[in-house]
Amino acid sequence: MCEVIASSDFDFSIVCHAEVDMPQWLKQLTGKSGWQLCGEEAAEMCDAYSFRRGQEEAQVVLFHTGHATVDVGEITLYDGSVLTIPGCVRRQYYNADSGEPITVN
Repeated sequence: MCEVIASSDFDFSIVCHAEVDMPQWLKQLTGKSGWQLCGEEAAEMCDAYSFRRGQEEAQVVLFHTGHATVDVGEITLYDGSVLTIPGCVRRQYYNADSGEPITVN
């Protein structure tokens, strides 16, 4: 998932690439381990991932804007920014024009 940061102290646009450890995130949200990826679907605005643990089903949707939702069964467990997920997201920042990695404190 990528998000372009429009305003910063830099004189160029920055892209934030976020990698989410979704099974770990589901464990954190549900208190249950063993979630297995059983499907994924890419769309213009988001990527959706289906998980299963026994009879339980979960869906993680990562929007290209940086927003995410997690539903387990009929219950929404998370609806917010992917960048604020504690311990399950690895962020990398790049110059949007050159693709060069940059460090953001």
